[in-house]
Amino acid sequence: MERLENIKLIVADLDGTLLDENKQIDSDMPSLLPAMREQGIAFTFGSGRNMHIMQDYVSQLQVDIPYITNNGANMFEGRRCIYECSMSSSDLLLALTLLKQRGIPFLAYSNFAVYPVGSHPGLTKFMERLKGKSDIIETKTIHEIIEHSIFKVVIIHDDEILMKQVMDEINNNCKEAHCVRSEGDIYTLTHIDASKGNTLKKLMELMKVSSDQVLVFGDNYNDTSMFDVVKYSVAMGNSTKEIQDKATHVTKSNEEQGVSWFIKNYVLEKL
Repeated sequence: MERLENIKLIVADLDGTLLDENKQIDSDMPSLLPAMREQGIAFTFGSGRNMHIMQDYVSQLQVDIPYITNNGANMFEGRRCIYECSMSSSDLLLALTLLKQRGIPFLAYSNFAVYPVGSHPGLTKFMERLKGKSDIIETKTIHEIIEHSIFKVVIIHDDEILMKQVMDEINNNCKEAHCVRSEGDIYTLTHIDASKGNTLKKLMELMKVSSDQVLVFGDNYNDTSMFDVVKYSVAMGNSTKEIQDKATHVTKSNEEQGVSWFIKNYVLEKL
């Protein structure tokens, strides 16, 4: 395979892509940053994570351009939100009431706090990451939650049939809120226009780069919208065949530093 020429922007997902199973960043990435800057290649994140739990990685890789959070519901520059796409209170009331009636636990995110309803070990892990970084308010009712600007709701349930029914009911009855499967038994509810791909298009406009100058890395369902809006997309070796088939290239796994390996071998000019 030949080197990809004229790449000006690289966007990488975090979990399952740039991070290994211990949530440690690709160890070879920091050493690549000087060469990337010298060759005019900017680097940023496109993540489903909340801004608060991305800050360590933003600092570690010195990301100084906007980055995508909450599966595209927000874009931040530093700690300043420069784009947001929240859900209407009417859609939230419908969707969250349905989830509660079905006994499905969820975690609603605003930029200032998270609101858990129900319990699940997976949601507990999300909240542990947020301790000391964002307020966790466990006493709110659904009516109190929807008074706030909610950008994302994380839902965890292992019954695929039930979740398919719930997703269909939400997506068929909400005007703008949309529920999708992110990875495994994790689902996300966001505004229908809030996808990583749509927000990446806004970032490309901001950076004044074209779709054939952008390279994206991802490993799961919520990354494929980014694959759709650029010429070059790379699926991780640990992703499913379904995800790999949607990308233009496949690299090594996240445990094998697949992001840095691909950049070194197929993006950077040999020094």
